[in-house]
Amino acid sequence: MPRNRQEVPREERVDALLAVAEEQFLAHGFAGTSVAEIARAAGIEPGSVYWYFRTKDHAFAAVLNRLLDGEVDRIGGLAGEPADRLFAALDSVERRRTLHPCVAERAPHAPPVMAYHARLHEWLHGLALAAVTDLVPEPDREVAAEAVVATIEGGLANPAPTRPTSTLVRYLLAALAA
Repeated sequence: MPRNRQEVPREERVDALLAVAEEQFLAHGFAGTSVAEIARAAGIEPGSVYWYFRTKDHAFAAVLNRLLDGEVDRIGGLAGEPADRLFAALDSVERRRTLHPCVAERAPHAPPVMAYHARLHEWLHGLALAAVTDLVPEPDREVAAEAVVATIEGGLANPAPTRPTSTLVRYLLAALAA
């Protein structure tokens, strides 16, 4: 016999709602997704979404953080060179590239999206710092890592890039190594 929603633990309900919200945001972007559409796709009343997320920005940030949690765990478990982990992370982030211009647009106006962006930035910075450690001398490592992250963020925020962001980062790392 199927359980009624109230019998389903809150964590399971949130997880199911986030899975639906992720599909909607990936398919339609932030602007093209409404809370009502998320609710409809989840099979709940639109007002019910607000029991879980105060605003659409909160739902968006929760989806982004959920995706980032998975990637932090996955990339953290990879063996190999630090640059390999950086590019694995970049490949993962690029698969959801349609969401990043939305992050750049929403972050200044939405604290939950800004908090996600800060978390993403910190994670990428750590990966970039590890990747440049053997390429540049100690006093320049921090600025080199910042240049890599700025390249990544700039590339991802561009809704119509002429080159994949990974190509730009590979070029930058090669230039740092020269």
